[in-house]
Amino acid sequence: MLPTLGMSVPVTWENELVVPFREPLAPGTLMQRGLYRLGEVVGEGSFSITYAARQRPGKLAVAIKEFFPQGCWRENFLIVPGDPYTREEFARGVRAFLQEGAYLERFNHPGIVRLLGMFQANGTAYLVEELLHGVTLGEGLRSAGVMPVERVMEAVRQVGEALIEVHEKGLLHTDLKPDNLFITGEGRYVILDFGTARTYGEQEPWTGVAAVSPGYSPLEQYQRDQRLTPAADVYALACTVYHLLQGYPPPDSRERSRGAHLIPLANSTASIEKALYEALHLHPLRRTPSIGQFLDQLGILRKGQPIPTYWIEPFQLRLERNAHLGATSVLVMDDRHRILYSGGRDGRLCGHSWPDLRPSLSQQAHRGPVSALAVSPDGRYLVTGGLDGSIKLWSATEKADCHWMVSSGPAVRGLRFHPRDGFLVAALADGTCRLLSASLSRDLTFPCEQGPLHCLEVHPKGRILATGGEKACVHLWDLDSGDLIGSLAVAGMVRSLRFNQDGSGLLVSSGDTSVGLWDVESQREVRSFYGHRSEIWDACFSCDQTMIVTTSADHSLYGYRADSGRLLMWSEVNQGLTGSILADPQQPLLATGGGDGHLRVWSY
Repeated sequence: MLPTLGMSVPVTWENELVVPFREPLAPGTLMQRGLYRLGEVVGEGSFSITYAARQRPGKLAVAIKEFFPQGCWRENFLIVPGDPYTREEFARGVRAFLQEGAYLERFNHPGIVRLLGMFQANGTAYLVEELLHGVTLGEGLRSAGVMPVERVMEAVRQVGEALIEVHEKGLLHTDLKPDNLFITGEGRYVILDFGTARTYGEQEPWTGVAAVSPGYSPLEQYQRDQRLTPAADVYALACTVYHLLQGYPPPDSRERSRGAHLIPLANSTASIEKALYEALHLHPLRRTPSIGQFLDQLGILRKGQPIPTYWIEPFQLRLERNAHLGATSVLVMDDRHRILYSGGRDGRLCGHSWPDLRPSLSQQAHRGPVSALAVSPDGRYLVTGGLDGSIKLWSATEKADCHWMVSSGPAVRGLRFHPRDGFLVAALADGTCRLLSASLSRDLTFPCEQGPLHCLEVHPKGRILATGGEKACVHLWDLDSGDLIGSLAVAGMVRSLRFNQDGSGLLVSSGDTSVGLWDVESQREVRSFYGHRSEIWDACFSCDQTMIVTTSADHSLYGYRADSGRLLMWSEVNQGLTGSILADPQQPLLATGGGDGHLRVWSY
């Protein structure tokens, strides 16, 4: 029977077996209830097919790797095991594939491909990884030939630093070679394919299937019952360096054990050649024992230098103005009239034209610190909230026009206007939310937390209210009915909440050193952003939604790629703690409020 659409099977022609066609899933295929939409195939290997894909929220670019070994075929989406796989062997392959994902899940290093998720479907398993743009070093060698010494040393430094972390976490890669090393457009070298990774240091030797790459695997790796050490990866990395400098790999370790000699390098230095020869010793106990020692012998070990290992762009400080006596505690922007408003610990409400920060308003608003601020959708009104519990409505055009909405009560932690109906939602320190509006017959108050609230956010379409406080949880409420529609468990007390432009994603800053991006529909965390050394106070989306910008008690601004979670930009902010941040929705500019009372404008 010939293959038909949706089915691919082995075909026999006069006792000759034709290898079945591995039919990829069609572009546009939805997976995990629409969380992922597949695109084109971007890679194929002996055991898998890799697709470019988009992920909710915000159509984040990802790569999805499907376990689909050669010899198997697809029937109505389902993968059917074929020669040489029995059903039991295929099931073991699926488990090993998921184990690769579990290994990758341990790392958040720029030199290791980042795992973003994994799941099972269609009778097989899938790994969701960052989508890399660039080429493997193997492809580079085949198209451009040998690499200059300086570039080889940069590549081995970055790869070596990643391997040090791999070994520190008790793993060996065991398959380092140019085809498993990737160079991205920004100059980041990334280790791929942890499918043959194994743990080391156990009492019992490894008894699994020995995976070898001739020309790169050390002699001990060919022995099934041999316990491997980091020296095995040292050998493979040294073979890779040899290949990059010479244009071809050294003789296979088995051939060398039978007398084959290494050809001296034509493109090297005496110190590099000496380090390589020591790392290429056939006997593991006489070989360079660790990656760190190998990098040191090459003269490229960075001692005490922090990650990242590739160039990170800084944010550019464009302008700063003194706005408050004491910390600038909260920021909000009237995008229609291009005005930035700020509230401070001095109790003042200030307005500045954006982005040149020319003062347009300075008004004593509360007896104590201004803790919350909101601007109406049409820009005509401002609302301020204080730690004294008072809430005031201000005219944006008549500076003296002020109306007391609430004179006292629990401290106000957050204020937001409903984008459609115009009423105001206030988050209070007693764990309640209060709805305020002239159109309401009376103010409505409903409980949200058992402890104090810290922040709230209203969905761009006005249908959902998100609240967060002391408890390690974000609650989602139906604003029409007041019913709880979901809860998101986070790492600590919630500092800030931001919906993206279409409301499909929610950015959560919690009381640890990370920020989470949640898919609102599935109520799943789809991305985490790490790197700060202290708790994060605020986070926001860039104007095009492709970057997440965070500010922390560690005096720094971080910018992350929204799709991969990789650190993209970083700047140190020494002029007082930066506790609030706001992104211009039209252009790549940021506003920050500092502990020194200054407003700062940053470009990126």
